[in-house]
This record gives sequence, structure tokens and C-alpha cells, in this order.
Amino acid sequence: MISRTTILLQRLGFCSRWLSEEIPRKVLLDMVKEQQVFKKGQICDEITIYVRAGAGGQGYPRRNGIGGDGGDVWIEALPVFHNLNHLHHHHSRRFVAERGDNSGQNLITGRKGEDAVIEVPIGTIATDMQTNKVICDVNEYEARYLIQEGGKGGRLTNNYIGRRTPERFVKLVLKSIADVGLVGYPNAGKSSLLSLISNASPEVGSYPFTTLRPTVGHLETIDCSKSVGIADIPGLIEGASENRGLGHIFLKHIERTSILLFVIDIEGFQLNYSHPRRTAFETFGYLCRELEIYMRGLTKRPILIVANKMDTPNADAKFTEFVSQYKSHLAQLVTVHSIIPVSCLTGHGLRELQNTLYELKYGEKEQGNTFSGVDSHIM
Repeated sequence: MISRTTILLQRLGFCSRWLSEEIPRKVLLDMVKEQQVFKKGQICDEITIYVRAGAGGQGYPRRNGIGGDGGDVWIEALPVFHNLNHLHHHHSRRFVAERGDNSGQNLITGRKGEDAVIEVPIGTIATDMQTNKVICDVNEYEARYLIQEGGKGGRLTNNYIGRRTPERFVKLVLKSIADVGLVGYPNAGKSSLLSLISNASPEVGSYPFTTLRPTVGHLETIDCSKSVGIADIPGLIEGASENRGLGHIFLKHIERTSILLFVIDIEGFQLNYSHPRRTAFETFGYLCRELEIYMRGLTKRPILIVANKMDTPNADAKFTEFVSQYKSHLAQLVTVHSIIPVSCLTGHGLRELQNTLYELKYGEKEQGNTFSGVDSHIM
């Protein structure tokens, strides 16, 4: 008998290889139906769907007629998609291919059933929920990956009985959600920063853990020909690499970005009164430590540091101390492209940050420094 705890863990997305019991069909069906509600601007990066290839059509023994094969189920990456939200809003999250036509007196060879195609963004991994085996890693645009082959039509070799296909529950996980991931402790100003430099509208509050799911915004050129995807990752805490505070769930989002943008409160950080207060430099050091423990080499990716809240008292002196400590103690271990002082309140430094992000992705500076859909008071 499967335990309630096991079912809860599986619904939270924990990998079944860590669990010994087989997932019952009813639980899998519930996972397809009961998906989390997303607010505007939030992204769906993980979803469970039901798929079934089409059954083969029946053969016609009197004339040695062959039934049509059932339709296949494919998965295909298209550049128009950046997340799995369109699948989350699909009316049933069920993808069933068409059954093959039967053979008959006037149709010796039945028509093959129509295929079902699941359209996803590039970087999606499809995993069989019942076996926990990876079906495919979608890493090429407009290339189709077979999820399930249709049943063979009825013919002499199978007594003219079309083959049915088993149902399949597939978990889709988007491993790459954006170009840039905002990394920082809670209340460092990541959501405010994202709302100012991109077209996103994340929830902003003066309390920790405002963001509980990643929100992705895009920094676009004025002609919309190029863009930089920026993900607001939920805030980490010390011990995240040990899965404290749902740390592994938050860290996996960072793993799916190619550029790390550390947002550091220049005044330092204290989670609550039972935790020690960390300076800005200690904050950066502990964040790097959590990333390296979680995945070795993660801090070798291109890194930018934003020293936020530069409008606070003595911010300039604290910024100078932060840069000095980094160069003295961490520069040999963690390479940082730029350290940019920023104020989300006054807009200071945000234009420089936009240009630097664009340059890091495209290897060139944006001519004219013009970006669309951003706040007018950026400097």
C-alpha cells in the first residue's frame, strides 16, 4: 500500500527513483488533472501529461486486407515557445493520436491514423513517470522526437487484429528557462530589478520570499529583433544546497540559466533575529558556496554582480569595501565580469546593467542603447 507521504512527495515533483513503490494509475491521473495555478508573469517549467498513440485498424481476412497503423505521438521544439504555460492551460493535458482506419471491402489498406504532436520550447526533457527513464532531450528546433509509436494495423501476422497501445504518463521538465538567472537572498530586490529592466511585472513586496516561482521577463531591443531572457529565481537561504527551504527546487531553476546575475543588498542580509547578519561580501560568498555544493562548476558560468540599494546611507563606502574584499579573497576562485552599483529607487546604474547583459549574450554592444518596454526613469 502506497503511503500518503509518498504520494505527496511525488506530487511535489520528487523523482520516483528515490521511491520504492510503483505509482498507482489513479495518482498519475490526478497529477495530470491537478496542476498548480500560475499568476500572470509566472512560468510553468514542469508538467505531467497523458499520452497515448493510436490503435491499429482492424484487418479484413477475406481479402487479406491490412488495417492502418495508429498515429504516433511526437514532441517538437518550436522557437515561439519559451515555457510550458501553453500546456498548463491545455483543456485536458491529454494528447491522443488517431486510430488507424479499418480495412474493408472497398478499402484493402486502411489509412494511417493522424499523429499527435506536443509542441514545447527547446531544452525540454521528457521522462516516463512509470519507469523514470528519460524518453528524449529536446535540444534541436523543429526536429521531432518519438514519444510513442502507434499500434500496428491488423494483418495476417497478427490475425488481422489491430494492436492497441498502452497509456503513458510523461513528465515534461524545462531545463533551460532563461539566459540570465537572478541569484540572491530573499528581499535583495530581485523582483524590483526585473520589473525595471525588462517587460516583466513580478509581485514586489518589502518582505522575504515574495517570489515563490520563477518569473521570466525579456529585455528587448527597440525593434524587437533581439532579446535577453531574465528569470527572477526564488530567494535562497543558507543550507539551500542541503534542500533547506525547498532549496533543491529553487536551485534547479538557477541550473537552467547560462548567465548568473547576483543581486546583493549592499547593507547585508539577515533572514531573522535568530540568524547572524551577513555583510554584502559574506552574502556573495555564501551564495557561491551554496551553488558549488549543489553543482560543482556552477560558478564558472559568466557572473555579474549587482550591488543593490545604493541609495541607502554610507552605500558608497560599503560598495568600495565590498569590491576590495572580493578582489582580495575571492577573485582567484570566482571570476566576475562586472560589479555594477545600482539603485532600483533612483534608477542609477540600470542602463549600464542592461547594456552589460546584452553584451554578455550577444558579444557586442547595443547600438544606441535603446531597449523597449522598460521603465522611463532608468539611468
